[in-house]
Amino acid sequence: MDYLRVGLVVVPQFFAGCLIYLLLLKRTEVAAVELLSIGSVLGIVSCTIVDQIFVNLQMPRIGWLVAVFIAIAAFLLIKRSKKITVPTVLWKSEFTKSFLPITAISAMALGTEWFWLFPSGVLFVVATFFSIVDTPKFSNITARVFSLGAVVVGIFMIANRPKIWWFMYEHDFPFLQSLSRSLADWGLGDYVLLSGTSTRYHWFTYAWIGLVDRSSDASIFFVLTRVAPVVFVLLITGLTWTLISQHSISKLRTFLSTLIVMTASSYPLWGYGTKITFLASPSQFYATAMLFASIFLLLQALQKSLRFEPIVLAVLSASTMLSKTMHGVILICAIAFALSAQIVVRSKVSKTTLVSGLSSIAVALTAYFVLIENSEGKTVFEIRFGDFFWQLQGDARLLSESYVDLFGLLTVIAFAILPGVLILANFLQTKFAQIKFIHLLSIGSLVAGTVLAAVILSAYGENLYFLQAAVALSTLLGLASISNTNLPQLTNRAWTYLVVVGVALCLLSYRIPSIDSGAPNAIKIRSMRVYTPALILVTVTLFTLTINLVRRKQNFNQVFKLVVVTAVMGLSFAAANWADTIQRKHNEFSRNGETYLATAELENLANWINSDTDEVDIVASSFGWPKLANSDIEFFRVPCTAFRNKAVSVETCRRTNNALLVAYMHRRTWLQATATHYTGFTPEIDSRQTTTLGFAADPTTAQAQQMLDGGVDWFVVDRSTTDRLSWEPFATVRYSNDAFFVLELNKI
Repeated sequence: MDYLRVGLVVVPQFFAGCLIYLLLLKRTEVAAVELLSIGSVLGIVSCTIVDQIFVNLQMPRIGWLVAVFIAIAAFLLIKRSKKITVPTVLWKSEFTKSFLPITAISAMALGTEWFWLFPSGVLFVVATFFSIVDTPKFSNITARVFSLGAVVVGIFMIANRPKIWWFMYEHDFPFLQSLSRSLADWGLGDYVLLSGTSTRYHWFTYAWIGLVDRSSDASIFFVLTRVAPVVFVLLITGLTWTLISQHSISKLRTFLSTLIVMTASSYPLWGYGTKITFLASPSQFYATAMLFASIFLLLQALQKSLRFEPIVLAVLSASTMLSKTMHGVILICAIAFALSAQIVVRSKVSKTTLVSGLSSIAVALTAYFVLIENSEGKTVFEIRFGDFFWQLQGDARLLSESYVDLFGLLTVIAFAILPGVLILANFLQTKFAQIKFIHLLSIGSLVAGTVLAAVILSAYGENLYFLQAAVALSTLLGLASISNTNLPQLTNRAWTYLVVVGVALCLLSYRIPSIDSGAPNAIKIRSMRVYTPALILVTVTLFTLTINLVRRKQNFNQVFKLVVVTAVMGLSFAAANWADTIQRKHNEFSRNGETYLATAELENLANWINSDTDEVDIVASSFGWPKLANSDIEFFRVPCTAFRNKAVSVETCRRTNNALLVAYMHRRTWLQATATHYTGFTPEIDSRQTTTLGFAADPTTAQAQQMLDGGVDWFVVDRSTTDRLSWEPFATVRYSNDAFFVLELNKI
């Protein structure tokens, strides 16, 4: 029933977005894939904005339905008035031409994170490839055989997957589930983990997830961990296919380019490789869809195919920024670079381009400063060249600063090698005076991403999100551009040679010893796994360009071969990372999966609170803290600094990061999961934490009064943290089970 209820909430949003897109387009025709991809993004954005307006103004929580009805009514009225010619939707043969390849690539892309799905996705992609290529008759038979294999393998893998298969970082998902529901119920004005404060986080992603979760009343984590990944991987794949197909001169190029964008990966220094479909972060793939849709519509505006360009682009740019700050920054940097370069190259920029670009930048920046900027971000981000490398390879902090800077720079180059060679190849095909806006966007995004990733030090290497967004966008635009050029005619032997070289470069990374002795030379050798293939490619590129320059030969053919090798290497990394991870992750989920979810006692507690307390009530709780001696409490009061300073190797404080209680209990809390607040460790948090820890074990009148003054109505006691059974006269036990007490605070 969860799937049905969620479908009844999501499908109308997509339908409304498609109607909006039909009204915005000036073209006479639109492909079905384009309509569904762009229209779905527009529907999600529109419904989320209107829903948040209703929630923040404390109006009935039907904002998303109002947005749907407005879209339908506007479409019917405008169509009846015949003031706008509605484009014809091209549905004919779309299943085999577009929908089937998009579904196959999406399955493989999902499989790079949902590991049990990967073999089926690969077979599905191979089957689709044979159905596309113009080869002898046996290709149809081959396609059917691989399709059957994909189904058989898919059934086997699904049947044998671990029960809990969607979690990657167990501490993050309860927080994100709590945040989603908080935004859906309270908007930005109150924060579910720290009542009385505002949400200061890139929140747009979770506002939509919370909207669907609240409206469908689906099971906890269902929308966050199942629906959202599938929806947005399909949308990103569709957007990628749409943008590339508008430039590509063959379906095979569109297919291969989309496959590369969606599945190419890197050596897994960070997570499971740097790729677009990073499902462990919902904001990552959600913002990628916004980023791709923004660029596509910007290119449509330049072709004068769009109505109300400044407004549409400004809204989508702001949505990208609010979905994930790094993606929004890359978007506005790419636009700013392209506008500036366009002025230099052509000395004149069209009014449409200038107004659309500047409005996008202005509104996105305004959205950030008004709705996201917070004290935590200012303290976490520092300007320190290449220093992030020791956060990813922890013992690298033992090396000198010069080595850390060097390895950080080489890591950035390694991650950016594919879009880099694509930019070079496209530049060699285009005369400087004829360079297009799409090329400038590609260059601008990659320059911004590499610079920001290299010079910023953030928590846990999060500065690489700038690079990930830039690589995604630049690769997409680079492949779209090169798909429109006359490519070299290579023999089957040459193709085989290039594929073998690409696979060999990937395998080379794994052949370099990974020595964990802690010795400086061992650290240096291990770091080579990340950047060695990229260094080889850079060296070969420079050597090729130099030789051809001396001999006055064309460079494009040689550089195109490097593009093929680099793309094959990226696809090989996706397969190698899967093979290296599948058994470990499968065992981990089978062994520990249940610990990621609520116990029966916690679920029963949450059900009681959700049904027997008022929605506006505030709850305090000792859940998430261990049982403490008096001497331990002080360690929970000191601001954390460890991950921000290379000189500090051990945290100087303790925080809690378990938001599981709030994920199941749809109530605001006085204080929970202090490590995930993104508001800084303030005196108010310090005071609330001390009171929370003390009240569970040894309550005082002052503690009870402080909570009452803060609007607290209930206190949930984790029985593992205290031996106390009564809290009279400060509170009365209203509910209990083997793991928890629920106390109602008495008025003093």
